[in-house]
Order: sequence, then structure tokens, then C-alpha cells
Amino acid sequence: MPESGKYQTDLARLRAELDALRHRESLLDATEQVASIGHCEWDYENDRILSCSDGYARIFNMSIEDVLERHSDWKNVIEQIHPDDRERYLRSYRSQRKSGSHEIEYRIIRNDGEIRHLCESGVVVFNKDGSVKEAFGLIQDVTQRRSHERDLENRDALAQQVEALTDIGHFIFNLKSESYDYISPGFARIHGVSIETYLRSVRSIEDDISDVHPEDYQRVAAIYRKHGEDGEPYHVEYRIHRADGAERWIREQCTALRAESGEIEQSIGVLQDITRQKNIERSLRNARDSMEVIVEQRTQELADTVKRLEKEIVEREKIAAELDFLANHDALTGLPSLRLCKDRLNQSLAEARRNRQLSAVMFLDLDGFKPINDSYGHEFGDLVLKAIADRITGEIRETDTVARIGGDEFVIILTSVPGVAVVERIAKNLIRQIIRPIQIEKAEVSVSASIGIALYPKNGTTTEELIRAADKAMYGVKNRGKNNFGFIETELVS
Repeated sequence: MPESGKYQTDLARLRAELDALRHRESLLDATEQVASIGHCEWDYENDRILSCSDGYARIFNMSIEDVLERHSDWKNVIEQIHPDDRERYLRSYRSQRKSGSHEIEYRIIRNDGEIRHLCESGVVVFNKDGSVKEAFGLIQDVTQRRSHERDLENRDALAQQVEALTDIGHFIFNLKSESYDYISPGFARIHGVSIETYLRSVRSIEDDISDVHPEDYQRVAAIYRKHGEDGEPYHVEYRIHRADGAERWIREQCTALRAESGEIEQSIGVLQDITRQKNIERSLRNARDSMEVIVEQRTQELADTVKRLEKEIVEREKIAAELDFLANHDALTGLPSLRLCKDRLNQSLAEARRNRQLSAVMFLDLDGFKPINDSYGHEFGDLVLKAIADRITGEIRETDTVARIGGDEFVIILTSVPGVAVVERIAKNLIRQIIRPIQIEKAEVSVSASIGIALYPKNGTTTEELIRAADKAMYGVKNRGKNNFGFIETELVS
């Protein structure tokens, strides 16, 4: 081949290799940009950089020339590392001389003041005599990853704090392997064991519910079995016995996760320790029940008090009525007293005035009562007086009034009398009835009556006037022989 032809061939081959090299460099630069990585060659003997890639310079926010100039001085390299990470970086850098490699994460402060997190890996090349020749380093900007990791750590810490404050935990249960894919610290805390211990202890559904209270076991087992069959969400409250023997109340909610095929694969759920809430509810129920008992007792006591008061009121009303009756009636005969007699007479006079009719007052005194009282005694005499009172009452009209005003004296008020003849007839009947013998036990006695009569309005227009006139007429009858009746200022009627 002519020299010119060979030269052209070699030139074409060199150009192709150069193009391939440029392509590889382009790919490497693109890779470094995408992965935020860069590489460098380091002179370990002089602690200075020998070369670096665009990606390396880009991480430090500098050009390659600036990096080579600045990092040619070890002091500048160290100053660019965050103060809190310098000592740790130096220890790792020095150890690389012996181990032949190092890997470390640290922070730098770029020339624009921004702090970046870097992950650096280095490999040392040794001379034949074992001395360090140089090192190759790869760095990656992991600032975004560290930010995400911090966010995850913060979220995890927040989740754990929320779990601790609210006594909750969450889990992912694998329905195929019948074991937990994940349980949170809160879940383990509720069960009173570590995460590792609980995960090791559960290899089946039966293991999972082995700590459920015997009274709740069948109910919880049925709910779990149904959930595994239909995947429907469930909500259940039950009790467990923790490893330390403590009984706790649990509220659990769960929903199924399905594969694309629709098959149920996992259950994700949340459980909460509601023991305190249950204790409060039980205390409230007990307090309510106690309150109901107290209210029932108080209600019964109040009802008893009301009955007692009602009884006392009835008794007091009865006593008041009796007192009123005694105040207005004779205790022995039950007849109106002088006080009530006067009141009735006032009513009779008012009616007589309205109707322009007569009204009569009779003053009746028994004849021969004192000897009976002295001979037989006061109790016997009281029985005689009651018998006489009954006889007098039987002879007058319902509209009339008989009053005992003391001893063996009675006042009779005749209301709305049509004429004097009616008064005379009543007086005669009274005398005839009173004189009849009275049989008390084995004794038989007799009394008679002297009756004085005053008429309204002829003999008076007031109560006092008429009673006084009738009394005076009665004494006139007694003076003339007794056992008779007479009108005031008139002759005795035989």
C-alpha cells in the first residue's frame, strides 16, 4: 500500500477512536449530571488534586480550572469541608493510606455559601514498594437524598410520637404467609413486647389471636376469618392479655389490599389501646347506676315524705276540724254550742227579715235533772242528757237548730215559722217526748222540761234580745209549775 494510503487509513482510524472517546466522555458527563456524581485523581504524596471531571467541579459549583487551582492546596480542601465534619473526614482520609480505600459522607460549604451533603468513595494505587502513589475518588451529591431521609426520619419520629400520645399502632399483615410484614413501635408497645419478639411469635392466625381474651376469642376469630374470605373492612373492640399479664382493651380497624388480579394479599390496619376510655366508661356507668339508685332512694324517700306530709295534713285537717267542731259544738251531745247557736240565729233572723216571716227562739231547761245527777252520778247524768238531746233533735225540722248552752239548758231556733201555732205544736211535742221515762241499764228515770219562747220581731230583733227574752219566759214557766211552755209577756199555755 502506498504511504499516502496507509496514512489516510491510520488517520481515519484515529478519528474514529477519537469520536468514540468523545462519545464516551459525553456519556460519562451526562451520567455524572444525572446522578450528581463526579470523579477525580488525587496525589496522596502531596495532598493535592491532579485532575477532575466536569461533574466533580459542578458539585463544588466551580469550573475544572478553579477546582484544580483551589484544591492544589490541602488547606483549602479542608476549609471547604463543614467544620463539624472535618475531624471525621481527616480520620477517614488517613485510614485510607493503610486500608487502600475509604467511604464517607460529609458536608461541604460551597463558594456560594450553600451546604451540600456528599458521599465520597476513594481507592488508593500503591507503588511496587508499597508506598502510596495516587488515589482515585468518586463523589456524589446526596443532599436531596439526605433531605428525603430527614423528612422520612421526621415523619417516622412524628408518627411514633403520635402513636405514643394517642396509644395507637399500625400494621401490615400478610394473609398468605399469615405473618406480619410490618408492625409499628406503637403496635408493639400496646402488646407489651418488642417489635422483633412479636414478629417472631406470629406464624399463623392462631398465633396472632392467642393473646385475645377467652370471652372475645371466638368473635375476633370469626371477624378475621370473614375478612380473609371477602376482604371487607372491619371494626372490632376486644380485650387482650399482654405478656406481663395486664388486660387491655383494643379497638382495631382494618382494610384489605388486593393485587392486580383482585386476590387479597395483605391487610393494613390501625389499633388503639382504649383501656383508659373503657375504664372511664365503666366508671361513668357505675356512677350513673349509683346515681340512679340514689335518685330512686331519694324519690322513694320523697314519696314517703309526701305521704307522711299528706297524712299529717289529713290528720291536722282532721284535728282542725275536730277543734273547730269542739269550738262550735258541745262535746257531750255533739249539738251546736252557744257560739254557733248565735251564728245560726243571726242567719235565721236575716232570712226572716228577707221573707218577712216569724222566727222563734226556745229556751229549754230540764226539770228534776239535778237529783238524778246527784243520785246516779255524772256519767249517768251525761247519758240522760244525750238521750234528751236525741229526743229534742227528733222533734224539730231539718232547717231548725238545737244547741246545748250549758248544764241541762238548751236553745232551739225555729227558722221561717209560718205562724205561732207551729211554734206551739213543736213545744207541746217536745214536752211530751222529754217527759217519757228514760231506761239506762237497769235504772229508769224521768225528767220534764220548762220552755220559754220569744218571737221575732215581736219580742226582739237581735240575737241577744231574743235569747234573753226566751230565758226570761222560761223562768216564768218554772215559777208557774214547770213542765210546760210559755211566751214572753203572755199567759202560760196549758
